[in-house]
Amino acid sequence: SGIEPTQIFKIIALSGEYPNIEKEFKKVINQVNLYGYDLLTALRNSARETSSQKLSELFNGMASSVSGGSVLTEFLDKRAESLMLEYRLDKERHIKISETLMDIYISIVIAAPMILTLLLVLMAVSKMDIGLSTEALSMIIVLIVSLINIVFMAVLHLKEESW
Repeated sequence: SGIEPTQIFKIIALSGEYPNIEKEFKKVINQVNLYGYDLLTALRNSARETSSQKLSELFNGMASSVSGGSVLTEFLDKRAESLMLEYRLDKERHIKISETLMDIYISIVIAAPMILTLLLVLMAVSKMDIGLSTEALSMIIVLIVSLINIVFMAVLHLKEESW
C-alpha cells in the first residue's frame, strides 16, 4: 500500500485484533517515537527482547531486508508464505496424531467390550464359574470402558491445548 513501515506497526498495534502482538509492536513504536531510535535499531532491539522465536525472526528479517535495500513487501510476502506452509504442515501432523488416537480409541473402547461381552456369553452358556456373577462382570466392563473414556478425553484435552 506504500505506507511507511512504522505506520504498519502503529495500525496493527491500535487495531485491537492481535492482543499479544500489540505489546511487542507498541515497544517498536515507542523506541522509534519516544527514544528516537531508527526503525532498524528498534526492530533489532525488539527481536532480542521478545519471547517469541517467530516474532524475533520476523523483526530480524525485516531489519535485514530494510538495511540490505530489498523491498519489504517481497520479504513479507515470502515470510507469510513460509509461515502458512509451516502452519499447514503442523495441522497435518496433528491430524495424523488425531487419526492414530481415534484408531486406538476404536480398538480399545469399541472392540474390546464386544469381545469381553462375547466371552461372558460363552462363559454363561458353558456354565463356567470364575467367582463373579455375569451381572458383576458386566458392571466391571462398563466401569472399565467409562474409565477408558475419561482417560481418552483427558488425553485429547491435553493434546488440544498444545495444538
